[in-house]
Amino acid sequence: MAVAAAKEALQQAGLWDGSRLLIDPETLGCTVSASKPLFGNGREEIIAPDAIHQELRRRFAFRGESRNLIAACATGAYSIATAALWIEEGICDVVLAGSVEPYPHPLIAAGFKQMGVVSSEGVTRPFDRRRCGFSFGEAAGVVVLESPAHARRRGHEALAVLSGWALGADTHSAVAFNSNGRHIADVVHRALRRAGLLPREVRHVNAHGTGTRLNDRIETQALQKAFGAHAGRLMISATKASTGHLLGAAGSVEFILAALALRHQFIPPTLTLQEPDPQCPLDYTPLKGHGAAFEHALSLSFGFGGSIGALIVSAA
Repeated sequence: MAVAAAKEALQQAGLWDGSRLLIDPETLGCTVSASKPLFGNGREEIIAPDAIHQELRRRFAFRGESRNLIAACATGAYSIATAALWIEEGICDVVLAGSVEPYPHPLIAAGFKQMGVVSSEGVTRPFDRRRCGFSFGEAAGVVVLESPAHARRRGHEALAVLSGWALGADTHSAVAFNSNGRHIADVVHRALRRAGLLPREVRHVNAHGTGTRLNDRIETQALQKAFGAHAGRLMISATKASTGHLLGAAGSVEFILAALALRHQFIPPTLTLQEPDPQCPLDYTPLKGHGAAFEHALSLSFGFGGSIGALIVSAA
């Protein structure tokens, strides 16, 4: 999955012709990450997450900085933010960034079930009054981040701009966030400052939205704290209703969905939201998506252990 997604991203960016890189391999880095060990040979062989970017390095023959980052279900957001920092610091001109997660090993799935966060009905219902947890999915999400100067030199136009990002942590608990969402709101504020945006300039949010009782309520509180009176005017999507929880791949896939929503000026639906929870009183786009005019979108990611990622994508 990671190789296929990376190949599509490089080809779309005009950096791969099907057999070789079209840029200096020294300038291309990689943070396509896996959040957990991988399993092979009938799920008996344990493979380190680093095998992902090692395989990408072998397939595409790049020689820039590469690293696997682990931040639970915020892994994709951490990888994309780290890639942006490498470009900002001049370490790389271009970075393959994102994350991948296969369907979880039975032992890992059993751990989530034991915590009571897996849906008993096999349906993810973010922000719904009847929500009871998430179902699993699998995916890879990969983007090409490139410095503006490098893109101009080769005459390539960006699809969107990563205008702001911030990372943080909530050490309140190994498996839960602070009950008022303050730490999440602080990370959102830092991402807005980096982007040079006021809260009211963000119109669309791709929420983490796991469909668990606690997460959705705390995320709602965090959005209310971060955006104040403007929170009621946000157009929010919880796309895990359509994809299931992609675990380590969630942050990168949902960032891509936010970028596509911006490019197509369309707010995706929270597909399973039939009975909105009164404790989550924001516009979570129930059942059906719609067109909208907006220039900036926010993608939120959280992970067990307290990791928080906020990525802001803006029109190119």
